[in-house]
Amino acid sequence: MAPWRRSGRGPVPELVAGAVHLVRRRARSAAFRALRLTGATVAAYVVAQLVGLHDPPPLIAALTALLVVQATLTSTLVNGVQRVLSVVAGVALAVGFVAVVGLTWWSLGALVAAAIVVGQLLRLGPHLVEVPISAMLVLGVGASGAESYGGDRVLETLLGAAVGMLVNVAFPPAVRTRHAIRSVERFAGEIAALLDDAAGTLLAGPVSPEQSARWLQDARRLNRHVPRLDRALAHAEESRRLNVRALRSPWAPSGVRAGLDALEYTSVSLRTLFRAVDDATRERTGIGEDAGYADTVRRTTASLLERMGTVVQEFGRALTAGPGDARRAAEERLASALTALASGRALVADLLIGDPRSRTGLWELNSALLTTVDRMLDELGPGPAGAAEALPAPRAALLAPHRLRLGRRPS
Repeated sequence: MAPWRRSGRGPVPELVAGAVHLVRRRARSAAFRALRLTGATVAAYVVAQLVGLHDPPPLIAALTALLVVQATLTSTLVNGVQRVLSVVAGVALAVGFVAVVGLTWWSLGALVAAAIVVGQLLRLGPHLVEVPISAMLVLGVGASGAESYGGDRVLETLLGAAVGMLVNVAFPPAVRTRHAIRSVERFAGEIAALLDDAAGTLLAGPVSPEQSARWLQDARRLNRHVPRLDRALAHAEESRRLNVRALRSPWAPSGVRAGLDALEYTSVSLRTLFRAVDDATRERTGIGEDAGYADTVRRTTASLLERMGTVVQEFGRALTAGPGDARRAAEERLASALTALASGRALVADLLIGDPRSRTGLWELNSALLTTVDRMLDELGPGPAGAAEALPAPRAALLAPHRLRLGRRPS
């Protein structure tokens, strides 16, 4: 379900504008990252030459700086330490082997095996192969130059790692908070767009099996976005650690994760609801000839779906609103939408469940509809990220019966 379907603008101009904005944003990000990596590489090479490493050219220092500069400061520190440990371990093993044996096929095999074991014990991750590589390079120069070459390689690695860390401190990578949080808001928009589409179609008249099947497929696809969004939030949180840019961006994504969980639970409930809608559309529910009752169910379902879409949309906006007046206004709109949904739910329950015809036909759809609304009130009711733990009195009183019936979700 494309988010632009909710907007009043035409699809083509909005898609073009979105594509242009995406290209510009990614171009700036790519250019900045290229400058950081290039600067770190050249700086490490120059520093190594300044300390007297000329023969052979200190390419190890440049390579180390290129490899340790990562997208976040914490990953740069981890990669720098791991690379230094891998080179030191490889050089130490090679110097020990050279002192005892020369370069033969069996000594090479023994050295590589020992280097891999040591790398695993040190938990060097992606830099594990640096241990046998460093050991083999030192072993190749023979006993006469092993210590000197090994010492130069360790020094180059230390210089490259230090330069890479300093570059990330002096030119810190971008904080990815806003991008991750906006992605969660777009996810809420997709859920709302699906609900709005279904509500509008149901309100216009009976739907075809093809339409209900499309809604079901869209509802199933919604959950596939969650792992990607979860990784984006984790990356955004990591990008803030030790990053001076985070001081200018106090908008932390920590509370958004709870909101993403609530949206995920909501999307799971919608799959069950649209399964029931598809079954009812394909006349699997035994509604019989009572077309008047089926029409009543269709119109009430459309009304509740529309209110559910408004709740999800306002939840996404309140979840991602910045601090201050914008957040308070968003929370007020969310509270109003939740109150309207709970009120509509009560009316629909009296109309559908209280009607004796509900047990002769569309019971599964009625039950799924009310259960989904209850779940949405329970998940989205307290407000995003604990921003409104104390609910307004009228809203809390309105939601209380549904929460007592459902029980609270364990935290």
